[in-house]
Amino acid sequence: MYSKYISIVFVLIIMGISNYIAKSQSNINIKLTTLSYQFSDNNIELVNRKIGESGKLAFEPGLIFAYESFATPATSIKVAMSLYYDKASKLAGFPQVMVRFRIFNAYKHSMSMGIGPALYFRQSWSTIEGYEDDGVYTDTGDWQYKMAWLSGELEYNYYLSKNSNLSVSLNLINPESLGLAIGYKYWISKKPKRKRGCISCPNFH
Repeated sequence: MYSKYISIVFVLIIMGISNYIAKSQSNINIKLTTLSYQFSDNNIELVNRKIGESGKLAFEPGLIFAYESFATPATSIKVAMSLYYDKASKLAGFPQVMVRFRIFNAYKHSMSMGIGPALYFRQSWSTIEGYEDDGVYTDTGDWQYKMAWLSGELEYNYYLSKNSNLSVSLNLINPESLGLAIGYKYWISKKPKRKRGCISCPNFH
């Protein structure tokens, strides 16, 4: 029941933002998820994509799709959706809405951070032998989910051309893990909403 209401809230948020972002400077971003690091020891013995003996470092392949729209030269709203195979070879992912702030910009290099809510989900681990419920996720049968009101990312961008960047980020891909993602950012629109200066070139990357 709660998952249904949470999904409705996310849809309303995205619909409410869509009218605004359509008129703003914007870009799309696609990244490949690669390695992740788990902070806790919860069910660490179930990891079958581990790198090293501890199981904390693992390979979790997948994709993150995102749309970003700027309100000012240094602040933006980003909507993201991720799907990947987690460290137990289960399908997992999250929709996410973030407010992002540029914290560094010099020549071809820039860095931003984003914070906002995310709804984490995964195919239930309860079917795996040896799984112990650690209370992090809510189990609905075939799926487990966790609403995180505070999540985020740290992203580095390298200027490739007027319309494109190389993007590398650290993302909270689930409530207990930090993941590394690498990808490409393409600028759809560079036209400011009102009379703001161009924030994508030549000194914004």
